[in-house]
Amino acid sequence: MDFSTLERTQPQVVKLLHNSLKKDRLVGIYLFEGAKGTPKMEAAYYLASLVMCEGEEKPCGECLSCKRIRNGNHPRIFTIKQEGKGSILKSQVDELEHEFSRVSLEKGVRVFIIEDIDRATPEAANRLLKFLEETNIGTYGILTTESLQNVISTIKSRSQIVSFAKVPRNVVISEYRERGFEEEISRVLSFLTNDIDEGLTLIKENKIVQIIELVKKINRALLYGKENPELIMNDEGKFLLYEKDKKYHNIFLDLMATITNDRIYRKLGQMEEIVFTSVESDDNENIKEAFIRVEKILEYKQRIKYNVNLELMYLQMLIEIAR
Repeated sequence: MDFSTLERTQPQVVKLLHNSLKKDRLVGIYLFEGAKGTPKMEAAYYLASLVMCEGEEKPCGECLSCKRIRNGNHPRIFTIKQEGKGSILKSQVDELEHEFSRVSLEKGVRVFIIEDIDRATPEAANRLLKFLEETNIGTYGILTTESLQNVISTIKSRSQIVSFAKVPRNVVISEYRERGFEEEISRVLSFLTNDIDEGLTLIKENKIVQIIELVKKINRALLYGKENPELIMNDEGKFLLYEKDKKYHNIFLDLMATITNDRIYRKLGQMEEIVFTSVESDDNENIKEAFIRVEKILEYKQRIKYNVNLELMYLQMLIEIAR
C-alpha cells in the first residue's frame, strides 16, 4: 500500500503516530475521523505498519510485515467493512471476537481495523464495546468515520480521536494529474468528490464522460446561440433523460451550475476557481444575470427529489436559462 497521499496531505497525523511510537505512548484504540476523501484507511494501515515493521526506520517498506501489509494479506490484520444494507453487523463483530480469542499462528502484534464505525448497528456497537473492554496488550484497534457525531459516545470515550484535515482541492487535482488525467477532467473530478478513489470509479463510468461533454455542448449553445440547447438535450442527452438513477441527474445539474459559475470567475479574473478550463466567456455577459441562471439551475435540482417528467423539466429549465 502506498502511503504517499497520507504523508503529503496529513503530515500532522503522521507526526502524531511517529511521536507516539517513539515515546511509547501508543494507545490501544484509535478513532480516525475526517471528511470523505481523507486517507483514513491509508492511515490505519500506516499505523499497522509502524507497530508491525521489523526494520529500524519504521515503516521500512522492505521487511516481510511491510510487504504483506502493502499486498493486503497480513495474517495478523483483521479488517471489517460495511455489509448488508451498508451497515457493520453484529455477526462481523462476533467473527472479530472469535478470531482474536484464538491463539495466533504467528507471534506478534495484532491489529483490527473497522471502516465507518458510525454505520454499526446498535447490536454490533454494543458487542464491540464488550470486545474493546477485553482487548489484550499487543492488540491495536483502528476505527474510522466520516461522521464523528454518529459514533456512540461510549466508543468515543474508549478511543483516542485523531482528526484528519480536509484534503486541499489543489492536492486532489495534482493526484489526478499524476495519474495521467488532463487538467480539465482532473478539476471536474475534484469538484464532484474529494475522494480520489471515488473519482477514479466515477470516471470509469461512461455516463460521467457523456454528462461532461453534454454540459459543455449545452453551455456553448447558450453562450453563442448558434445551436438550440433543447435539441442538443433531446438528441445527445437521451441517455440522461432515460436514466433512473438520480445521482447522474444531480451531477448533470451541479455541472451545469458550475460551468456557468466558471464564466463568472473568468470574467472576474479568478482563474484558480475555474473547473472547466476550456469554457469560454462572453465579454458582454452580465454577471448578475449569470448568477440568476445558476440559481434557476439549482432550483430545478430541488425538483429531482420528487417524481417529475424529466424531459419536460429539462426543457423548461433550458428555455428559462436561455433567456
